[in-house]
Amino acid sequence: CQSCHVNLEMSLRHGLIGLLAREGPQTGYQLTKAFDRSVNFVWHAVHGQIYPELARLLEAGFIRQTGSGPRGAKRYEATEEGIAELRRWITEVEPSHGTRNETLLRAFFVYLVDPAQAAEFFLREADAYREHLAVLERFAEEEPTTPSERASALTVDAGIGVLKARIEWAERSATEVSGW
Repeated sequence: CQSCHVNLEMSLRHGLIGLLAREGPQTGYQLTKAFDRSVNFVWHAVHGQIYPELARLLEAGFIRQTGSGPRGAKRYEATEEGIAELRRWITEVEPSHGTRNETLLRAFFVYLVDPAQAAEFFLREADAYREHLAVLERFAEEEPTTPSERASALTVDAGIGVLKARIEWAERSATEVSGW
């Protein structure tokens, strides 16, 4: 849907501006790595989406190129206009509360497979959630000292709560479908 696409771009746009504000000047490659180790836990982006969005941000004046490096790498930083846009987005734009969750979509149609296969599916999901939970719990062990670290800790805490609930749900669902 068109509004979903716009929402995806807008959140990616703001995520990139925020990373530049948090991390300082970065190349596109460094941003993809920073995205993977931080924001990707709450907002997934395909690396192929990042470079075109950087070009749009540059054109909009929300970031500027501060230099170039080997193999044509461009280094970017957030501008005051970009940070102002990020602040506006945080305080004035209502977040999308839509859900796109492939696991739940599969669960909706799980009645179409053998109950044992359905139970296996839910148990695999519980295991995957446990793996993600372990990563977040390692992050939670770090003591936040700066405002940006404390803000990150809020998202880690939320992620831990969500993953624990998903593990409980997946295990309960495995038990439920086993009896069908």
